[in-house]
Amino acid sequence: MPVSSALSTALTGIKTTQQQLGVTSANIANAKSTGYSRQSMTSSALVAGSRVYGVGANQVKREINLLVQTQWRTATANSAYADTRLTALSALDSYWGAPNSTSSLTSVYGGFTSALQKLATTPGDSATQGSAVSTAQTLATRLNQLSGNVQSLRQEAESNIANAVSRVNSLLSTISDLDKQIVATGAGGTNSTAGLQDKRDAAVDELSEYMDIHVTDQFGGGIAISLTDGTQLYDNVPVTLSFDQQGVVDASRVYSADDSQRSLGTIRISSGPGSGFDLFKSGSLRSGKIAAYKELRDETLVQAQAQLDTIAATLSKATSTRQASGASFEDTTAKVAGYTLDVSGFTEGNTLKVEYTTAAGSKKAITFVGYNSGASAAPGDSFTADPGDTVVGIDVTGDIGAQIAAALNTATGGTDFNGSVSTSGTLTLSASTDTSTAPHATLRTVSGEISVSGVQDGHQEFPLFVDSSTGQAYTGLTNGADNINGLAARISVNPKVVADPSLTVKYDSSTLSGDGTRPQAILDALDGRTYAYSATIGIGSASTPFTGSFEGLLSQVINTQGAQVEDAQNVSDGQSVVTSNLKERYDNSRAVDFDTELMSLIQLQTSYSANARVLSVAQELIDVLMNTFK
Repeated sequence: MPVSSALSTALTGIKTTQQQLGVTSANIANAKSTGYSRQSMTSSALVAGSRVYGVGANQVKREINLLVQTQWRTATANSAYADTRLTALSALDSYWGAPNSTSSLTSVYGGFTSALQKLATTPGDSATQGSAVSTAQTLATRLNQLSGNVQSLRQEAESNIANAVSRVNSLLSTISDLDKQIVATGAGGTNSTAGLQDKRDAAVDELSEYMDIHVTDQFGGGIAISLTDGTQLYDNVPVTLSFDQQGVVDASRVYSADDSQRSLGTIRISSGPGSGFDLFKSGSLRSGKIAAYKELRDETLVQAQAQLDTIAATLSKATSTRQASGASFEDTTAKVAGYTLDVSGFTEGNTLKVEYTTAAGSKKAITFVGYNSGASAAPGDSFTADPGDTVVGIDVTGDIGAQIAAALNTATGGTDFNGSVSTSGTLTLSASTDTSTAPHATLRTVSGEISVSGVQDGHQEFPLFVDSSTGQAYTGLTNGADNINGLAARISVNPKVVADPSLTVKYDSSTLSGDGTRPQAILDALDGRTYAYSATIGIGSASTPFTGSFEGLLSQVINTQGAQVEDAQNVSDGQSVVTSNLKERYDNSRAVDFDTELMSLIQLQTSYSANARVLSVAQELIDVLMNTFK
């Protein structure tokens, strides 16, 4: 090999070694730097024809396990989703209070029933009457507070979505800028883009906390980002997301895929690829913080509000609705038999149940629901929680007796039934018993649940708990609409009872001071009556609805809340283990090992010394050659 070739080769060796030393020193200096990935630089022979004329440095590369990186980002989205849900549900659980806490709903309800029990035994004591009203007010106030807590959490979720969208837009812009720099820098051949890639990865990693993303490598070192359903977020051009945040969130505010029905914010792509696309409507966001915020705002917390509203509705109906049973009669002269029932006060939402036997011997039943035909259409089978119930609406502005008879005749395909209501409010419902020509349908029972609107109407039931927006007890329908939504925020104690606590005892003007019938009746209604509850509150199912007393509902709701938090904790803990393990593998795959770097330094030092020795020898040979010709 000519001396000049040896000199040139040694120079390339020194230059390459210097570059490798720079990479190694950077690794050592940044060993503890957050987000730094170990870099490496290999070398390759410089060849011209069949002759090797030196060594060249290859492009700097990062030492990182890309498969684990992808798995960790997926786990990060799932973990962020689980942690966000757990935080909100834990807050909700704390609002309900521990069972032994004096502020818990069960404790407050216990205080109310204890006051009623005392009142039932000492009804004439004015202090006990006042205590019963006071504990009723405390119970109503606690429901108001809990409803406010739920809506505060929904408001927080709405705000968090807005903040998350703002941060996602910032991250996508950062990723776009870094991606363009990486592509431009990488086009220079040996220029290192490792540092820029680390910065880009940090932004993508944070993005994966907010939404479930998929990252695809592009030619030239660039990347493309999409949601796991394929919705594009970045491919040379980043999208911009928008969120029409609502300033006030209460129980009346709902999300709907129908924009005309929607009163809460939604996320759309406002610019870039897919402009106008609604991410909430499409269900594109499946994991990450944003998906958790939406689920909390539109499902989990809505269900919690529904549970509170059902508690408030049952509390109001149980204390203000009388259960009426029909009295049977038979008129042998007219050849009819049937029932009479006091339906005075029958109003929207009240029910009458008629059980009958067809001419063929089949036992049937129909639940008749009062409604105002001028305000709404007749309610259907979904009005009651019983999946097997047949519901027929009867217009409270007309003769409900005639309407019931007509519906029964339609159901049986005959003309056996007749019905009417007297001016005093007595329903008479009868069926023909004339079997001289053909068998007839017969009535088995007639019963009803009818509201009591006055505080001294002679009934033990009375409107103790009312909807503050109407001043009336909850019935299920008001002007054709079910006003249960947000009832827990509006429920209050009847102002007339607050003004005169003796009304907790006096059900008419002649009630004796020692008559404990009314408070005992209220206790029996709350703890003795059985109610069926809609599966929309997250208890029971549509085919097998939960049935139980008011106290049973209260216990079931609290148990459900506790179980929900426990499940969320288990999911969060499990996901945390998965994410932590992947994070450890991810970090280890790009971590700097001092022993490895020190070994590399020794090798590079040896290489540098060897190349320097070649230069020294070449210089000596050249000096000898030059001296020879002096």
